[in-house]
Amino acid sequence: MTKSGRELVRDLVLLLAAAAAVAGCALQGKPTLADTGRVEFATAGSLVPGEAGRLVMRPPLTLSGELQTPRGSGPFPGVVLMHGCAGVGAAERGWESTLRTAGYATFLVDSFERRGLREACVDPLALHPTQRIPDAYGALQALSSHPAIDARRIALMGFSHGGIVTTQSATKWAHDTFTEHGHPSFRAFVAFYPYCNWTFPEMAHLAGPLRIHSGALDDWTPAKPCERMVSALRAHGYDARITVYPRARHSFDEVGLPPTVLPLVVNGAACSPRLGSILGPLENAEEMGACLRQGATIGWNRAATMQARASVLEDLARFLQEP
Repeated sequence: MTKSGRELVRDLVLLLAAAAAVAGCALQGKPTLADTGRVEFATAGSLVPGEAGRLVMRPPLTLSGELQTPRGSGPFPGVVLMHGCAGVGAAERGWESTLRTAGYATFLVDSFERRGLREACVDPLALHPTQRIPDAYGALQALSSHPAIDARRIALMGFSHGGIVTTQSATKWAHDTFTEHGHPSFRAFVAFYPYCNWTFPEMAHLAGPLRIHSGALDDWTPAKPCERMVSALRAHGYDARITVYPRARHSFDEVGLPPTVLPLVVNGAACSPRLGSILGPLENAEEMGACLRQGATIGWNRAATMQARASVLEDLARFLQEP
C-alpha cells in the first residue's frame, strides 16, 4: 500500500526530529551523572579519520570514568582529568587525591578501555589527542549535571597525551564546537608536559586561561615549543602562562618513579608538524617521517612536584572561585 502525502510528510518530520536528537546528544554529552565511583557518560560526538587526512565528526561514544567527591555535601567545584598515552596511572591518581583533599571533585576519564586500547605511546596512530576533545567536553556536560557539582566551576587538567587534549580543548574552536550557548564551559585549562611542536590556526585563540607545566629536561615533549606557543598567545592578549621546572623530566609528577628509559615510544621532539587545521590534514608528512625517533626518558622530581601542586591549587582557587 502506498503512503498518502500527509503520511510522507509526517514520516519526514519524524526522521528530521530523530536526526536532530542525535546531533543534540553529540553536542551536549549526555546522559547525566547521579553517582560516584565508576560511571558511564556520552562523549560530545566523536572524531574519526576521514578522507584526505582529516578528522570528521561522528555520533557520540559511551566512555567511563572515575568520579570522586570530597567530604561534605557540596556543591563542589570540579576538575576533569585526562590521562596520558599509557592510560590511567600513578600521576593521574596522585593528582586525583591531591585535588579531592583540597576540596575539588574529580572525574578521571578513561579514553582507552571502551575503545579497546591499552596505549598510544608506541602506536600513536591508535588515537590522536584531537580525537579525545569530545571526550573532555562530554565529561564536562555530564559532570555539570551532577547534583553535588557546581557546574559554573569546572576545570580541565591533562597529562602528556592528555595535556595535548587539554591545550587543544582550550581553543575557542573546541569551545564553540562542543559547547552550546548557555551551557557550562570549562573555566580554566591546566596542561602537564604537553606536546606543543605542531602548529595549526585554531591554536591562536583561547576560550579560557591556560596554564602549562613542563620539565626543562623533557626529551619527549620539550618545553621550548610550549614557551613559544605561550609567548604568541600572550602577545595576542590571552591569559596563558608556562612554568618550566629545572632538572625535571617527562612525568616529573609521578611520585616515586625513578629515571626510566622507554625505548619503544614514538618521539617527535625534533619534529615541527604543520596542520591545515586542528582537524588536519598534516601538510609536511615527509618531514615528519624523517624526524621521528624512538625512545624517551621519564622520572619523578620531588621539588618540581611540590612546586607544581602548590601552583595548581593556587591557580584553581582563583579560577574556580564563586562567580
